[in-house]
Amino acid sequence: MSASSRPHFVWDTSALVAAWVERYPIDVLPALWDRLIVSIQAGEMIAPEEVKVELGKRSTDLLDFLRPCDDFFTPTDGPVLADVAAILAKHPKLVMERKRAFAADPFVIATARISGAVIVTEEGRGSPGKPKIPDVCDAYGVECINLLDLIRKVRWKF
Repeated sequence: MSASSRPHFVWDTSALVAAWVERYPIDVLPALWDRLIVSIQAGEMIAPEEVKVELGKRSTDLLDFLRPCDDFFTPTDGPVLADVAAILAKHPKLVMERKRAFAADPFVIATARISGAVIVTEEGRGSPGKPKIPDVCDAYGVECINLLDLIRKVRWKF
């Protein structure tokens, strides 16, 4: 992947669901979703396929909306799996043991680390006993922003 084709942002499930359901629903702010689609099609925004699995459980209408942008969801490959294992070895409490096979968080972090992208999440900070995406991002020097910060960073105006 060349530097010009690298994604700029990796999305977490929380940011997508918060935008679609809580803050910027498509019936209220369709221009946001139009811009998001353009950015996805340009290869600027991605999410690991594990986010797609979580969306299937949390917002099937959002998943249906994103269906034409299948490149948004990137397949999990060997380097991502290896990085997920390293992340979980160092931060085993990032996901609960019983949810480990279904949790997208370590895949979001690994995808961002490998691609050099910024994570978009609505997760707040956790604690040493229950770290969240921003805490683990700090440990690896990965930039982590919320949706409003993304809108400001890319200078979208509505």
